[in-house]
Amino acid sequence: MKKNEFLTSCESVGKLHFPRWNELPEFELYMDQVIALAEKYLAVLTPDNKGLLTPSMINNYVKSGVLPPPKNKKYNREHVAMVMIICTAKTVLEISAVSDVIRKMVSSVGIEKTFDGFAEMYENAIATAAKKARLAAVASDSDDILSFIAIENAMTASAARTVALYAYHNVAEKQETDEMTDKEKEKAEKKAEKAEKKAEKKAEKKAEKSEQTEQTEIK
Repeated sequence: MKKNEFLTSCESVGKLHFPRWNELPEFELYMDQVIALAEKYLAVLTPDNKGLLTPSMINNYVKSGVLPPPKNKKYNREHVAMVMIICTAKTVLEISAVSDVIRKMVSSVGIEKTFDGFAEMYENAIATAAKKARLAAVASDSDDILSFIAIENAMTASAARTVALYAYHNVAEKQETDEMTDKEKEKAEKKAEKAEKKAEKKAEKKAEKSEQTEQTEIK
C-alpha cells in the first residue's frame, strides 16, 4: 500500500538531523564537496531525487552577493552553513531575502548561534509536521488520506509563507527607511556645513571691509 510507504517516509523525515555548527568541517572544501555535504544532510528535502544543489547555483549565489566569494576556489564553514540555510528557506523566500535575513541575524548574534538556532527550529518544525501526518495516516484505512495530508500541508505551508513574506516586507521597509534617514541626515549635515562655511566667508569679508574703512579714516 502507498500509505505504508508514506509512513516509512514520515518516520525518516521526522528523524532529520540538521547538523550544528561544531559538526561542520573546520577545513575548507571544494564546491563539489560542499554540494555533497549539503545533499547528505538534506536528502529528505528531495523525495524525487532531482538533486538539491548544482555548481551553477552556487556560482550564482556568489555573483549576486548572497555568498561571499571563495578563497582559491575553497569554501569555509560559514559558506556551508549559509548554503544549507538557503537550501531549506529558498522555497519560501527569494534568495536575496534569505540572504538579508541571515545577514541581520549574523550581525546580531553571530553565525554560530544563527546556524544552530536555525537547525533546531527546522528539526522541530519538520518533526512536528511528520508526526501529525503520520498519526492522520495511521488513523485512516484508505490511501485517500494521503491526498488530504498533501493539501492540508500545502495550505499550512502557503499560510506560513504569507506570514513570512509580510514579516520580511516590514524588515526590508524598515531597512529602506533607515537608509533614507541616513541619507537625509548626511544631506542635512552637508547643508549645515555649507551654510557654516558661507557664514565664515561672509564674516571674513565684513571684517576685511571694516579694517579697510578704519585705515581710510586714519589717513
